[in-house]
Amino acid sequence: MSQADADAAHRERTAQMVRLAELMAAGHSADADPVQAEIDIQYRALTELRPVPAEEYRAVGRSVVDNATWRAAYEAIAPGLAAYQRDAIEAYAAARLD
Repeated sequence: MSQADADAAHRERTAQMVRLAELMAAGHSADADPVQAEIDIQYRALTELRPVPAEEYRAVGRSVVDNATWRAAYEAIAPGLAAYQRDAIEAYAAARLD
């Protein structure tokens, strides 16, 4: 991956986080359709690399909260966003991957 590709991926990931924060601020629950559409985009991006089973995807969601660096990145965008991302991933896994 070139530096330009890495930079573009970082910008897209930040844009995804901002979109999720906007949905959270608008009052959508973590299992609401627009939120789940965003999570589906994230999941599909992961599965372009390799298959990701439900429990592994749930672990990604938990890591957003449990990993201090990741949590800080989410919380810098919007307070509560890390837990919202985790909850949205859990809802996605339960509805679509189990």
